[in-house]
Order: sequence, then structure tokens, then C-alpha cells
Amino acid sequence: MALLHPEAILSPEGTSHAKQHRLAPRRLASLDGARLGLLGNSKLNADAVLLAIGDLLQERYALASVTVRSKPTFSKPAPDDIVAELVNSSDVIVTGVGD
Repeated sequence: MALLHPEAILSPEGTSHAKQHRLAPRRLASLDGARLGLLGNSKLNADAVLLAIGDLLQERYALASVTVRSKPTFSKPAPDDIVAELVNSSDVIVTGVGD
């Protein structure tokens, strides 16, 4: 395939006009004493991965508690009662997908 303009130099760097976003402020200086919530999306391996993350965090920090919940189906948002329970029982919530 011939180039339209063989004298043109193409840069592989690319450009982006996407806006930069700041991270949310961190409320906790450490996870020691924190209540951890884990929310799986009910896809294959999601719960296994989140449980492994929970185990690693428990090894590294003195977590106060770990609450584990799963969405009934990956194709819809988590039900309000599950969200409310995690919000009320957790300082930090980790959610993820699996396949």
C-alpha cells in the first residue's frame, strides 16, 4: 500500500484531548482498623479474585472486619439493599469483575 504523502513523518506517540481527573481525597491514612467491603459481580472467578484480594489485605493490615457480597447478576447494578449494607458496614469497598 502506497503512502499518500511519502514525505510525511508519522509520530507513534499519539495525542489525547481527554481531560485529566484528580483522584478522590483519601480519608484513611492506612487500612489498619478499617472495615473492608468486597462486592463481586457474580461472573466466573470474580468472587475468587475478590476473596484473594481480601485475604492479602487481611495479611497486610489489621482490618476490623470484612463483608463479602455478590450482585445477583452481572448485567444489572447491585440492588439498593446490598449497596446500603456495604456503605453502612464498610470504610473501604473493593469491587471487581471476573471471567
